Amino acid sequence: MKKIWRALGSLALLSIVAIAASAQVSSTPPKNIRVNDPAQDSLVEDHTTQSEVSLAVFGQTVVVAYVDTGQFLPRINGQSSLAGISVSTDGGKTFQDKGRLTANASGWGLSDPVLTVDRRGNFYSVSNQRNAQGDPLMGVSKSSDGDQTFSVPVLIPGTGPSNSFYQDKPWIAVDDTGGPFDGNVYIAWTEFTPAGEERVLLSRSTDGGQIFSAPTISSATGPVSQIGTSLAVGPNGELYLAWGEEIPDSEKIGIRIRKSSNAGQSWGPIVTVGEALLSRHEDNVCPRSAGYILNGKISNFILPAIAVDRSSGPSRGRVYVVYETALPNNEDQSDIYFAALDSDLKTVIAPKRVNDDTTKNEQFFPAIAVSPSGALGIAFFDRRLDPNNLLIDYFLAISKDGGTTFEPNQRVTDTSFGVPPIAGQSTSTKNFDSLRNECYMGDYAAIAADANNFYLAWGDNRNTVTTPAYPSGRPDPDVYFATMPIEK
Repeated sequence: MKKIWRALGSLALLSIVAIAASAQVSSTPPKNIRVNDPAQDSLVEDHTTQSEVSLAVFGQTVVVAYVDTGQFLPRINGQSSLAGISVSTDGGKTFQDKGRLTANASGWGLSDPVLTVDRRGNFYSVSNQRNAQGDPLMGVSKSSDGDQTFSVPVLIPGTGPSNSFYQDKPWIAVDDTGGPFDGNVYIAWTEFTPAGEERVLLSRSTDGGQIFSAPTISSATGPVSQIGTSLAVGPNGELYLAWGEEIPDSEKIGIRIRKSSNAGQSWGPIVTVGEALLSRHEDNVCPRSAGYILNGKISNFILPAIAVDRSSGPSRGRVYVVYETALPNNEDQSDIYFAALDSDLKTVIAPKRVNDDTTKNEQFFPAIAVSPSGALGIAFFDRRLDPNNLLIDYFLAISKDGGTTFEPNQRVTDTSFGVPPIAGQSTSTKNFDSLRNECYMGDYAAIAADANNFYLAWGDNRNTVTTPAYPSGRPDPDVYFATMPIEK
C-alpha cells in the first residue's frame, strides 16, 4: 500500500439545496455565528483561509482555535503564526477575533492548533512550531486570564536529531479528575523519520505546562504510516491514546487504541477497534496531497477521535471511538463509524454507522464529546442534502444511552456550502491560498460539551470574496460556531 500520509510532513508549510427524499434531517438548525474577522485577511495574496478548528469551553468562555493564513506574512521570527484564536465571553453569542496565537520566542508558529481546558479555567493550546533554525517542534501555550492572552509556547522536540525528524498532527488533553495525576497536561503527535519510520510520541507536564518531559514512543514503530492521534482522560486518571495506522498491502487503516494507568509512563497492549477502508485515493488528482480524495478534490485523512464518559451514570468509564470509513464494493464513499469500549478496552458496542442518511454521499471529519451527564455527541461534515454529493453541511448525532442508540441526526448548518478552488490553481501549491497544500480544506472540526449544551465549530465556505486573482469571486473559508441544547 502506498504511504498515504508520507507527503503530509513534507508539505505542511506549504444555496441551500432541496432536501433529498432519502435524506433524514431532524429539527431546525441553530443560529450560525462567524468566529473569525475577515477584515484581518490578506486579500491581495489570497491568504484568507480559516479552517481546521478546535474548541474548548469553560463557563461562559468559549475559545476557538484554527488555521489562519491571513496574518502569517511577512514571516518574522518571534511574531508569525499560522494559527488564530477567537474568544467569546457570553457563551458563544458573539466572538472577538484575537488574531494570531502567540508565536514562540525564536521562530514561528505553524498549524494544527488543538485546545483543552482544565477544571480551574486554564486553557492550553498545542500546535506545530519551528525554531529560528527551522527545526520542527511541538509548542504548548497556556492562558490563565480567560483566554485574553496566551503565553509564549513551551517547545518540545521529537526524539531524533534536529531538523531531520518531522513532527506533525498533535493532540492535547488535561487530567482534571482530582485524582493522583490531576493537573497533568498530555500531548501526543506523530514523528516522521528520514528512514521512513513513523511513531506516535507522548510528552507530559506535571507543573501546569511550564516544563514537558522528553517524549516517549507510545505506539509500535516501523515503516508504516501512523497519524491522527487523539487523547482522553478517564474518570480515575486513566490515559487513553488512539491513532490511525496503515495496514500493509491493503487500502485499510487500523484504528488503534491503548491505555496507561500511570500517566503515560507505561502502556497496556495495543487494541484494534476497527478497520477503515480508504476510498477515492486518486494520486493523479492531487499529487501534492497525502490523503485520499473526497469529491470536490478534498484531501482527507483517517483521524480517529476518542472521548471518555466521566459521568456518574451507567456508562461511566466507557471509552468512545469515532472514525470514518468507506464501505466495500463502493456501497458508500465515506460514513461515520462509532464503537464503545469498557475501561479495559474490551468491546461493548462493535463498530456501527452513526449517520442515518440512506444516500451514498460522503460524511467526514468526525469529532466527539461527552457531557458531564453522559450525553454523547458526534459531529461531522455531511453531503446528504446534495444529490450531486458536493455541497457540505455540518451535522450532529446525540446518544443518551452510552451509544446503544442515537437520536435522529440534526443539521447544524443553516446554509450548505461548496468547495473553494483548492486544486489546479496557478499558485506554487496549486491551492488558491499558497500557504495551504493542494486539495487542503482542513483536516478536522470540533465539538465540546457542558451540562446543558453541545458547542460546535467548523470550517465553512458559505461566503464569497472578490480578490485580484478571482475578480468574479470565490468561496471564502471561514470558521463558524453553533450551540445545540442536549435536551430539546
